[in-house]
Amino acid sequence: MSHNIPRELSDVQFVLLGLIVDGEKTGSELRQELRDNYGWDTSTSSFYTYFDRLANESYCSVKSTKAGKKFKILAKGRKAFQKKLKFISESLENWKSHLK
Repeated sequence: MSHNIPRELSDVQFVLLGLIVDGEKTGSELRQELRDNYGWDTSTSSFYTYFDRLANESYCSVKSTKAGKKFKILAKGRKAFQKKLKFISESLENWKSHLK
């Protein structure tokens, strides 16, 4: 297991990219999912600020439509997401083996 903690993404950025890893979603869809499934009721301005930062760093794209903004993960975002997910998964497995 690699002991280098991936620092490319904050935990919040990781969660947000995880919400779009399977496909493009609107801001409304994402905020609803965060509220309903995770109990996170972030303000609209904070929510869009997080995604603007992800877009500025080329982790996702933001497209304005009549239905509102749509967010889509980009290759750089997918790679960073998978790297952090792998680290977390390996860490959990390591911790589980120590608890036995």
